[in-house]
Amino acid sequence: MKQHTRQFKQQGVVSLIVVIFAALLMTIVTVGFIQLMIRDQQQATSSDLSQSAYDSAQAGVEDAKRLLLLDQSCRNGTAAPSVNCITIESALTPAAGQSETSCDTLSKAGIVNGNSDETIIQQSDGDNASKLDQAYTCVKVVVNTDDYKGQVDVNQSDIVPITGASNFDSVELSWFSRDDLSSSITSMNVDFPSAAGDVTLPPVGTTWKQSSPALMRAQLMQLGGGFKLTDFDDSNNGKSDANTLFLYPTSTGLTQKDFALDGRKNNQNAPQLIDCNTSFTQGEYACKVTLKLPDPIDGNVGQRNAYLRLSALYNGAHYSLKLKNGASDVKFSGVQPQVDSTGRANDMFRRVKARIELKGDFTYPEAAIDMQGNLCKNFTITDAEDGYSGSTTCTP
Repeated sequence: MKQHTRQFKQQGVVSLIVVIFAALLMTIVTVGFIQLMIRDQQQATSSDLSQSAYDSAQAGVEDAKRLLLLDQSCRNGTAAPSVNCITIESALTPAAGQSETSCDTLSKAGIVNGNSDETIIQQSDGDNASKLDQAYTCVKVVVNTDDYKGQVDVNQSDIVPITGASNFDSVELSWFSRDDLSSSITSMNVDFPSAAGDVTLPPVGTTWKQSSPALMRAQLMQLGGGFKLTDFDDSNNGKSDANTLFLYPTSTGLTQKDFALDGRKNNQNAPQLIDCNTSFTQGEYACKVTLKLPDPIDGNVGQRNAYLRLSALYNGAHYSLKLKNGASDVKFSGVQPQVDSTGRANDMFRRVKARIELKGDFTYPEAAIDMQGNLCKNFTITDAEDGYSGSTTCTP
């Protein structure tokens, strides 16, 4: 009997140990699943708050757009009588020694109520949106920026007003960044469309690789204090109101060019060779050139009103423009203001920097006619006093 009792006790201890280990294993698995659930919930909450904070910052950008448009209407003389242009101008004027305005720019201008250090995101006081605890806390505006940034697609154009905070005599153009390549291209090297010195323009879609910088067409249109229409077809002692350069990317070109080299006016039937980097590791943009501007026909440089039309051929391109007066940089004046907005959702903050396009009320057309199908034209030529009375048939 004693031997049997000892055997049963040994079997009971083994069972107890198995139960304990099984319980520990189930506890560990349960705790692990709970931790995963808590972590996923925290990540989802953080992601939701981050997106809400980003949306709040974007709301600050949109209110800044309202302010900039009101300021533009004040400068153009088209503002409504209820708009306080003096207050708006004061709010957009940075303090001495500063390039950007203060955080409370919108409240100073009267765009939002200035009762607190932040602006709650809501449509009205009674919509209960304040319970979401979303707000933007700081919105700064830089009206006069150091540069102008843009993007132009292949065979498309962009027109940029060239307006400086002070006198300028040249424009620095940089173009073609790593963002212009597809994600499938991992190489940091820059290819060129042809060998050094060869400016052959190949058919589209043949030898011009996606990793080759675009051929940029830069067209300058300007006037001084006044002009005649014929001034755009004329030049006078180095003065001109219209010039065009074709900037061809190479590894052996120059970094400075003059709009006076316009091939239409000096019978040089070749594009201008521009020096470009051989790798994106050498800078943000592959190509850079400083283009010297001629004086307007009337010689009034102080009232220069200029536009630069950039067209990307063979490839698209991100680009950057800087104004210069000799070797000194000149800021753009109200052409592409920068808005720095900080948004909040609960205890999560996001910061957004955005460039705002202010190109005026005029729409710059790409072409007189833009179509994808056939175009049928009828031409009538006659020297008869009563005009042409016959009929023509148009066959596309």
